[in-house]
Amino acid sequence: MRKYRTALPPLDLLIFFEAAHRVGSFTGCASELHVSQAAVSKRIHQLEEWIGEPLFMRNGKRLAPTESGERLYHTVGMALEFLRQGLGTLREHAMRPLSIGAHTVVGMFWLTAQLQAFGLSGDACPTRLVTSDNTGDLLSGKSDLLVVYSNGLVPGCRTTRLLDEEMVPMASPALAAALGADGSGPFQHCRRTDGPPLLNYLRSAPDWVDWRVWFDGLSLEGPEGWHVKTMSTYSQTIGEAIRGNGIALGSVALLQSELAAGRLVPLTQDVLRTDRGYYLCHSESAPLAGEAQRLADFLVAAAHSQNAFAR
Repeated sequence: MRKYRTALPPLDLLIFFEAAHRVGSFTGCASELHVSQAAVSKRIHQLEEWIGEPLFMRNGKRLAPTESGERLYHTVGMALEFLRQGLGTLREHAMRPLSIGAHTVVGMFWLTAQLQAFGLSGDACPTRLVTSDNTGDLLSGKSDLLVVYSNGLVPGCRTTRLLDEEMVPMASPALAAALGADGSGPFQHCRRTDGPPLLNYLRSAPDWVDWRVWFDGLSLEGPEGWHVKTMSTYSQTIGEAIRGNGIALGSVALLQSELAAGRLVPLTQDVLRTDRGYYLCHSESAPLAGEAQRLADFLVAAAHSQNAFAR
């Protein structure tokens, strides 16, 4: 049985000794440690008494280590540095914010609001949101949690379905009024020769839904015959639609805030429901605990509440 308490001197004695040896004087040691010279002298004397022999030769203001002091310095120096590195790693991990990765549109239109609500809750902790439209980048990162668009089969992860995917054409209220669309008719009624463009985007994955996939999924004619404007990202199509510059394919689950605030309105009863959805993921090799588990529980509860309200 290791009895460190009796086999080792108090740690602060070793810290004072290391500093005194390194700077070569009690005065310099006192300045570095922000204590009095008398405090340094007292602790060095206590360490010498504990060991049973002098560690320094004192000649006025000059301080020189004895042979025992020199040997002890190397041992103490290595031991303190080992402790510093080990404790520093633990402290860094404990103090780092909880990281959650998500596709850009998920972070922008749904997750940011959830993290704000979590930050105001009794379970709040520092969080960091990392977004990317590349699922591979998200999976190769070091996020504690992920929210991704998927079929639920994410390599190396346990998944929990948060939100279903339903895609419906959306526009600003002014544009919807100009088209005479109140959300109850077929989308073909919105078609105009000189009408607003369909706001398309460059898909980052084969299972993402663009206008071609949407028309094919509902066996409707299009997008041929429509004016199509292609944007760089899905988020840009939503921004353009809010500004009244076209019709975007809106994710009903992600855009609840925009719909509730009246910034966007659905144009039609034609809705594409896919087998995909938005999943909360974490590594299957590292069970959730502590702050990560509390945030995961919060997001699952928020999604379930939203789903129940939508029904």
